[in-house]
Amino acid sequence: MEKEDQSKKKTNNPKSYQERKECIKRKSMELATLCDIKICTVITGPNGELQTWPNNLDACKEVLDLYSQNLKPEKKHKESSTPEPEEEQGEKDLLTLLESKLTVVNKRIRLLEKKNVVVADKGKRKRIE
Repeated sequence: MEKEDQSKKKTNNPKSYQERKECIKRKSMELATLCDIKICTVITGPNGELQTWPNNLDACKEVLDLYSQNLKPEKKHKESSTPEPEEEQGEKDLLTLLESKLTVVNKRIRLLEKKNVVVADKGKRKRIE
């Protein structure tokens, strides 16, 4: 019971939150610098305050715009999307691929079931490999 209280105190500790938040911001900066990429970190604090890295909101907006542009339209407007012919072909190709992999897996299962014959040896099972 005391351990639960201590763990709750630990996670609700404002100092711990502040340290972890700064660590996330520092790691974001390192990732952006070392990999030469655009990155944006959005942190919602325990009191609902919103903080971003970088602090420049225009840079954050640029990254978020890139993100939203790369989303597929079907994810943005799921209820109104109708698959286009090339999407239908892609889905058919994926279905064909999955069916062929399923066939291979089923064959492998049957083979292993044949190999995994129960051999009576004083009431013990042996697995033949």
